Amino acid sequence: MNDGVGSGCDLLVVLDGLAEPSGQKTTLSMAKTPALDTLARAGRLCRIDPQDGSPAREISSEKGIARLLGFSLEEARSLSRGSLLSLLTRDPSPSEWFYLATPVCCGADGRLLRYINRREDEHAFWGALLDRVTGREPWRFLPVPGAGGRIDRMILALPRWNGEAGSPPRRGALPSESGFIPGFPEWISRTIPASFAHSSDPERRVDGVWLWGGGRAPEGGIPGERADRLAVCATALVRALGRRAGFRSAPLSRATGDTDTDLSEKMERVYDGLRQSCARILLHFEGFDMASHRRDPEGKRHFLERMDQEVFAKLLDWFGEGRLTSLSITSDHQSSPLTGNHEAGPVPALFLSQRSFGKWGPGLLRMTEWNVRELPLVPVEQWTKWSERPSAEDDAGYPGKDLCLAL
Repeated sequence: MNDGVGSGCDLLVVLDGLAEPSGQKTTLSMAKTPALDTLARAGRLCRIDPQDGSPAREISSEKGIARLLGFSLEEARSLSRGSLLSLLTRDPSPSEWFYLATPVCCGADGRLLRYINRREDEHAFWGALLDRVTGREPWRFLPVPGAGGRIDRMILALPRWNGEAGSPPRRGALPSESGFIPGFPEWISRTIPASFAHSSDPERRVDGVWLWGGGRAPEGGIPGERADRLAVCATALVRALGRRAGFRSAPLSRATGDTDTDLSEKMERVYDGLRQSCARILLHFEGFDMASHRRDPEGKRHFLERMDQEVFAKLLDWFGEGRLTSLSITSDHQSSPLTGNHEAGPVPALFLSQRSFGKWGPGLLRMTEWNVRELPLVPVEQWTKWSERPSAEDDAGYPGKDLCLAL
């Protein structure tokens, strides 16, 4: 190596929602992924469950990714989306409770018909609404900034504890499932910009704001950003989780949280982290989960094949050149492109270390749900610590040769 890029970095790659219910026809099994296959043969495969056995209705990325970042089960379960995203806002005043606010449209019976899901529409809505805020309201709007000055999400901050979390918006949900603040529904109905209240585009019309993900401000403050920890991700929630764990966010302008993301920009930021001698890097991809929610199995497969060429092939080269001390690859939960829903159950997990690179290669085994179905289920706490013990005698921290050995 003569380009100034050192070694000693542990890289965690989170493929959000890539894993699917076990079967012989999943995205991982159907996609052509020669680079990932080579990594799988050179590393060690097993199963983990970042959701700790939660039923499908309780599965969330904040819980799964928090566990992969080393949060305890108790900590992960206590995280709220509103509180997490508040970490990305510029909040000059103390607050005790945070909600995530989503523009919605309800039917005549009050049930939720739809919610704004296009980034450009949500930005336009909040920009127009903020022009109508006086500052005398008993709540404050805190924009979550995105690339190019865009408002990615909006947080509603309250000066006092509220206690209601609110359920995520879903079609057919009742108004009672939204978080409640006295006077807020009436205020928002008067304040919604006319361009959205009377929009000719039915997918753009808004007649309310759904409050959910409510939670308290983090106790004990937030650890400072560490220069040796870098999060490369375009999704606000993952940036917030990284912030909670002391990761600084890499600047991104072309990358998105979907299948249209600029993979080269993300890999450039990882390379920058290697040049800066980062000890730990988080690399996150949201596109798999988004394709599943759209029920787009072909789009999900094509995204994985593109990733294999632009991401896994490069990681394979970097690992072979000794730029990485360890490489961990997994999903935070299962996500089905057939149902569009999150699914419960374990996910495949791959770990490589320079100490054991190529030692445990099982030959033809690929990183698929079907191929790991008979392998032991390794506790998440144990799997996340493998990268922390590169000097251990038993295969970089493996506690025993019976664990995850691909037979």
